[in-house]
Amino acid sequence: MIKKNKFFLLIFFFITLTTYNLDEQRENPSIFFPIKKIIIENTLAVDLNKLKAELEFLRNSSLFYLQKKKITKILDKHDFISNTQIKKKYPNTLKILVFEKVPVAIEVIGKNKNYLTKEGKKIDYIELNAYKNLPVIFGSHKNFSSLFYELKKSNFKINTIKAFYYFDIGRWDVLLNDERVIKLPEVNYKRTLIEISLMLDDPNFSKFKIFDYRINNQLILQ
Repeated sequence: MIKKNKFFLLIFFFITLTTYNLDEQRENPSIFFPIKKIIIENTLAVDLNKLKAELEFLRNSSLFYLQKKKITKILDKHDFISNTQIKKKYPNTLKILVFEKVPVAIEVIGKNKNYLTKEGKKIDYIELNAYKNLPVIFGSHKNFSSLFYELKKSNFKINTIKAFYYFDIGRWDVLLNDERVIKLPEVNYKRTLIEISLMLDDPNFSKFKIFDYRINNQLILQ
C-alpha cells in the first residue's frame, strides 16, 4: 500500500512539473515552493531599499523555477555590484550574497566626480559615509592603477594620503593629510616609494614639507 501511494505521489509531481507554465508563474502566486522571504546580504554601498523593491516581483513566485536571468539583469544595473551568489533555501527563502566593487579614490575632473577602484574602473559617484575619507584625484586617472599598485607594494600608508595630482606630462604629486607633498618622477618611481615610506616615519625629516624627486637620482627637500 505504501509503495502504491509513493507511486501516485511521483505521478502527481511528474504531471505538475511537465504541465507547469512559467509565464503563468510570473503573474500568479505559486503553490510550488513559493518565495516568502528575500534576504540580501553584504551590502555597503548598494541602495538596499531600491534593490529590495526591484526584486519584490519574486515574492510568491516559485523558488524551484527561479528567474535567474531576470534577477541578474536587475543586479547588473547597480554600479557597485561586482558579483553575486544566489542561494535557494527551501522551502521558501531566497538568499542573495552581494560582492561589491571597492573604491580607493575619488576622481575629480571639472564638476564631475567618480569613484575609482584599484583596477582603475569608474563607479558613478554618490555621497557615502563609508567612503567620505578617500583620497581625491585631481586630473586624469591615467596610470592610477599602476601607481596604486606600487604604493601598496611598497607598504605606503594609503590612509595618510589626502590627494593625488596628475600632470599631463605623465607625472604625479601626492599630498598627505599633514600637507606634506611628494613630487614623483615621470618614470621609475618604484624605488622612490620605498625610500619615501621610510623617510616619512623618520623624525629627522619631519620638518620638511616637500620631497621633490623630479630630477633623476636627486632629492630636493624644502
